[in-house]
Amino acid sequence: MPIANGGEPPLALSARNLSKTFRVGDEDVRAVHDVSLDLVQGETLGLIGESGSGKTTLAKLLLGLVSPDKGATLELDGASLPERVTKRSEAQVKSLQIVFQNPDSALNRAHSVRQLIARSLSKLAALHGEAKERRLHTLTEAVRLPERYLGSRTRQLSGGLKQRVAIARAFAGDPRVVVCDEPTSALDVSVQAAILNLLADLQRERRVSYVFISHDLHVVRYLSDRIAVLYLGRIMEIGRAAAVFEGPQHPYTEALLSSVPSVDGTHAKRIRLSGELPSAANPPSGCVFHTRCSLKIGGICETEAPPCRDAGDGHTIHCHIPVDELRTLQRQVS
Repeated sequence: MPIANGGEPPLALSARNLSKTFRVGDEDVRAVHDVSLDLVQGETLGLIGESGSGKTTLAKLLLGLVSPDKGATLELDGASLPERVTKRSEAQVKSLQIVFQNPDSALNRAHSVRQLIARSLSKLAALHGEAKERRLHTLTEAVRLPERYLGSRTRQLSGGLKQRVAIARAFAGDPRVVVCDEPTSALDVSVQAAILNLLADLQRERRVSYVFISHDLHVVRYLSDRIAVLYLGRIMEIGRAAAVFEGPQHPYTEALLSSVPSVDGTHAKRIRLSGELPSAANPPSGCVFHTRCSLKIGGICETEAPPCRDAGDGHTIHCHIPVDELRTLQRQVS
């Protein structure tokens, strides 16, 4: 994603060595382990992986809703970002917002749409009186929410209209980064496209960056510039969306994407992984994917964490097998 002067675009958000272990009963559950990633200004980074792969926990770590284990660092626009949202400045809070899967969880049913948006404008933009009223109308227009609904309670709104209210609240303070956690999964298919187009338009207009989480891989591919693939709390592969979807390098990514039908309704050769996703309370040693990987190398894959390998053009994978050799093996298997 080049910028006008030919240099690299600035980073909006940077995370290093994010890990999170929860104590559940007598067990330690490792939800996220040693994740590092960068989010470029104005781009969308999609997070994909099976249920239980750590996507939502990673989002909560970025938002400061849970504290990471020791050794992690976060930066927003190049400045250090406190781990907990309660320790962040007002400017940092308004710069990093979220759109939830279910807007009902974020919207107070006792308040009108006007009250909900106005409250966010007061808290995130420090606006009052006529300035707040002008901004409210500008914001509702930006999210294509008809003004006739401003006096309505959320229980009177459709799912799509509720999500527009939630998006308006997230954008009240002109955020730099918005985490979208399954923002369309609770909506009808006909409404999903409208919300996705709205998010894309807001991004173009405001140069906001998105971290986009979804189980719908078609949706992720449509909206994302880059894709990060998570498995059992670790990033397996990260690269440009087209490169990941058209030429996945990691065996897990290849298996995950093999279930997705193409535009003409056909499937690539389905790769069925053996066994279930291992427990995060007892993750495999070495490469966490080795228990389900048909290409594993005996010994090293089972005992040592894989290195990060460069697949070109900013595309990286975590695998013991060199990239060229991995591509050869994948061609032989297919």
